[in-house]
Amino acid sequence: MVDAKPVIAVLSCNGSTVTTDHRPATRLIVATLKGVKVFERGATRDAWQLRSTALEDKHISAILYEPRSGLVFAGAHWNQGLYVSRDGGLSFEPSMNGISRPHVYALAAQHRGDQTVLFAGTEPSALYRSDDLGASWKDLPGIWDVPETDQWKFPPPPHVAHVKDIAWHPSNPRRLYVCIEQGALLISDDDGQSWTENRAYADIEQDMFRHDNHRVLFQSNPSRYIMCGGEGLDVTFDDGASWSKVMKRSDRIGYPDAMFIDPRDENTVYVAGPQAGPGLWAKWGTSNPTFMASRDFGRTWQERRNGLPEDLVGNIEAMGLHHHGDEITIFAGTATGEIYVTDDAALNWSRLATGLPSIAKNGHFRWFLPEAERAAAEAMMRECGEAYA
Repeated sequence: MVDAKPVIAVLSCNGSTVTTDHRPATRLIVATLKGVKVFERGATRDAWQLRSTALEDKHISAILYEPRSGLVFAGAHWNQGLYVSRDGGLSFEPSMNGISRPHVYALAAQHRGDQTVLFAGTEPSALYRSDDLGASWKDLPGIWDVPETDQWKFPPPPHVAHVKDIAWHPSNPRRLYVCIEQGALLISDDDGQSWTENRAYADIEQDMFRHDNHRVLFQSNPSRYIMCGGEGLDVTFDDGASWSKVMKRSDRIGYPDAMFIDPRDENTVYVAGPQAGPGLWAKWGTSNPTFMASRDFGRTWQERRNGLPEDLVGNIEAMGLHHHGDEITIFAGTATGEIYVTDDAALNWSRLATGLPSIAKNGHFRWFLPEAERAAAEAMMRECGEAYA
């Protein structure tokens, strides 16, 4: 189907899902409720075909492709661990040396000159670092030395907070940012040894879920960045000293999560998500998700869903962006097992696959199950919480 060196793109909820090459992607690695799915195509206009499945008994939440080494990492929910692939996502082996909390939630890779630094975030909240491409990991326990960690909590069972996102300052690699869902936006200026919390974004009257942070993205000017979460979307133009809310819970996307800055124009932002938070999805029978774009860094928004079904039920839980030359391809995955793709910045979408296991973080898949199956999933989540204790 494809040559021995495919051009890789990834689709997952909590990994590093931006890939870059001068060529369009020919392999798509997808994180699902039942393992890693690998799709391939022979050429740009060919249809994508499912080639393989790995780790089929594991709920994969995060995929990380590290282009310098060619390694692919897969993090699994529910204490199922972290894995590494040396063949482009076709097969995996454990990568757990030094990781004591095996519910892996977030993954990120940072390049510092010739050095590659990997980060893994877990539930319960912990941050791990690897300087040897995952051969060993070191805990960075300083994230727990900030005030009010006793208030870190996640509403669904087992009610335990997790590291949702890991980012860094675009010009100072030792300045790290970690989103705790729910609980904090943490910032370290000493490469993860000590941390402070930024609370300037938190509107006391509107902070219903208390510091529910999902993702942080930076412009090239590091004082300008954007953060999405359970209370909407906020931007700062002064390095976090003050914030402006540009998307609220009452807006068309009330619970933004999947988000990109266009690598060709840093004022263009893409966001996907549901009309409201997960608690209403079962009641409504849909999450009513959509995709939106802003060309002025969040001030105004345009819905872009041409080609997406009008009755799309499962939330758009995951997105991947592949930057090739002067073009981008965006992949979107849903909690009801569909993948959609666009090659024109979401002006037009087409369906890549359907009938897959859920592409969803944590327990979000359960809201689209029949009642009995949902109860079984929640029992499993509570059991996992007991294992933490």
